[in-house]
Amino acid sequence: MPIFADGMASTVTEAGADVTNRIAKTYSTSSGGPHTITFTAPTPGARLILVISSWNSFETPAGWAEDYHATGYNHVYVLSKIAVGNETSVVIDHGDYRLHAVLYERDDCPNLLFKTTGTTTTASASASSVTVPAGATGRVFGVVNNPNGVASGSSWNQGLARHFTADATSSNSAFAHGAMPAAGARTYTVNNLTLGAATNTAVAAFVGYGTTDAAAPSAPAMLRATSITGTAVSIEWDAATDDVGVTGYGVYQDGQKLGQDQTDLSYAFTGLTPGQTYLFEVDARDAAGNRSPRAQISVVAEVDVTPPSAPPNLRASEVTHTSITVEWDAATDSVGVAGYGVFLNGVRQGPDQAERTYMITRLARGTTYTIGVDAADAMSNRSAPATIQVSTLAGGDPSAPPGLTATAGREQITLAWGASEAGALPIARYEVLLDGQLAASTTQLGYVIEDLEAGGLYEVAVRAVDAGLARGPAVLVTVTVPAGDWTPVASPVYRLGDWVGNARDVHGVTWTVEDEEGWSSSATPITLGSDSDNADGGFDGPGRYGPRIVTLSGTAVADSQIAMLAAQERLTGVLPATGVGVLRVAEAHLTRQATVRLEDTVGVTDRGPLAFDWTLVVKASNPRRFARRPVYAEVTFEPAQTSGATTVVMAGDYPTIPARLRLYGPVLDPVIRVEERGLEIRTKPGTELPDARYALDIDLATREVWAILPPEVWPEPRPGRTLLSRFPAGFFLAQGPNTIRLSGALVAGQEETSPRLVIEATDAWI
Repeated sequence: MPIFADGMASTVTEAGADVTNRIAKTYSTSSGGPHTITFTAPTPGARLILVISSWNSFETPAGWAEDYHATGYNHVYVLSKIAVGNETSVVIDHGDYRLHAVLYERDDCPNLLFKTTGTTTTASASASSVTVPAGATGRVFGVVNNPNGVASGSSWNQGLARHFTADATSSNSAFAHGAMPAAGARTYTVNNLTLGAATNTAVAAFVGYGTTDAAAPSAPAMLRATSITGTAVSIEWDAATDDVGVTGYGVYQDGQKLGQDQTDLSYAFTGLTPGQTYLFEVDARDAAGNRSPRAQISVVAEVDVTPPSAPPNLRASEVTHTSITVEWDAATDSVGVAGYGVFLNGVRQGPDQAERTYMITRLARGTTYTIGVDAADAMSNRSAPATIQVSTLAGGDPSAPPGLTATAGREQITLAWGASEAGALPIARYEVLLDGQLAASTTQLGYVIEDLEAGGLYEVAVRAVDAGLARGPAVLVTVTVPAGDWTPVASPVYRLGDWVGNARDVHGVTWTVEDEEGWSSSATPITLGSDSDNADGGFDGPGRYGPRIVTLSGTAVADSQIAMLAAQERLTGVLPATGVGVLRVAEAHLTRQATVRLEDTVGVTDRGPLAFDWTLVVKASNPRRFARRPVYAEVTFEPAQTSGATTVVMAGDYPTIPARLRLYGPVLDPVIRVEERGLEIRTKPGTELPDARYALDIDLATREVWAILPPEVWPEPRPGRTLLSRFPAGFFLAQGPNTIRLSGALVAGQEETSPRLVIEATDAWI
């Protein structure tokens, strides 16, 4: 692997050298090539000089010039290029590991002035004499490759000093550099080489870079500020002079150079802080790299404390049942208006905007709103708001659903109705109410209400809801559910399928429950091995309690022996061996139920020709005892808002009550929150439900998440857990009030439609 030191400072530098005049990289390696030499980005316009000692020859990399190549037993190279400023590496396509290099970055070496080489089979290598031009300034670089010998003790003349050595089998290298010597004939020599095999020839090379133009340009004259604001300053200057010619100007802010040299005689500084004093400087540079003294100017960025005027002529340009569009004329400011803020009843509507029109959507029908607009400048000075009051159009609600019919069945009511006529907006769905409470929503023209009490009297209503959440008049009917085909003889009444305990059934058999165990008591707690509360949805759930085993036993009395035998058959067949059923227990004030399966063989013992004792043992893996009817609630966004909430009140004594949540679009980045506990189900950034056909189905009991898509996109629900970034283990409903809040952003093009969160839960007891 390559061994290198990045940004290594030279041990031999001239006084006053800055970061541009540096040794940018020294490089050696123990691995074969190609060789990638990396370095920190250079200053634009500086010369990069790459001096290489290698075992073999190689092709010059693209973008570089081969200034010199000398050969003895091995090779030495000097390559260079003018830096653009984004270079961070160079690749040398040399397959052998014996390659050593030094990369220099210089701003005082604009031209190649001379080059020479020398070879030797002794301890000293003298190069051919070179002539240093009169008035030359710059830098001289030397390199030697001493095969099978040692170069680390080498010494150099003419002011060169060795600063880096590297050894490898048959290739030992040393690198030196120093200031340009005085003008005249010069002979460069490297001494004190320790020789290897007599047939091996050491090779040295010396290359001088610099200029014969030693005179710097004059400083730019008449540096002046031409424009000053709180965040920007523009400056100009007159051209500098030079004995050869000025090639560019450098611009500085508080001592830091900004970008590359430029030829323009002006510059605009931006992103300033109002009230702060800045030092701006400009210098001139010639082709030889000589820089002039810097011209300076101090400037204080203006502090703008004057607010704009209030936007004039605020007016409503369009009003509908659920939206208001306003327009206004341009405000004025001492510097310039940066944007306008829009307010609805004092609540800001999004960020400032440059446009002078705004549509406020999802408003309530027939409601008066106060709309305000203010202006802001770049310094965040805000004007007084201009305000108007505008009322949305009234009416436009859906019609009542025609032809509502209600057919009572065994503990259920089947509803059917015709389509309502749309008002201002299309019909989105129909709401079903039971005894004045929302029981369900559907897009169909019918619904079945289940889990009703036999013999109960119910008031059922249906109403249409449009896309703007307007609700039409409800159509109401009163329905009596048929009474049960059994007669209670004691309390509570137990039901499992067609079997009824503590009652006389339709067959004339009286079933008396004499002993009950497991139903009226709490389930057995289980000690958890570890806490599963975590951010991605781990959940204790029913694992906090063991399965509920319910044992019922008693006596059955029939009117005849045939009826008794038939009763025994019905009891033994009440549940298949692997099937499940619902055990319901109706007490005087409450009916609760649990899903069960047989735990043991049904026991039957004759007590005579008309009676028998029976025993029924069932197991509920979910230890909760649930209410017969679920709790149903919905959350939509409040008018002109991006959130909404509802409070669900849960009864029972089970500490964690799971629920089923179904979130329908349109909504972007939705978040579901339980306010009482501060827990959130949060989607990953960018999650979008484009319209009401897209939904997320979240089961808090199983912790499963399903994504619902339109059938033409995907015909079946897909796993949707990956859409969530947070699903806390403690997210559930608890006894008492649970405030559920839905928030998120509106979807472009769907501003008139609110997302909807459906919450279905059931009261539960231990």
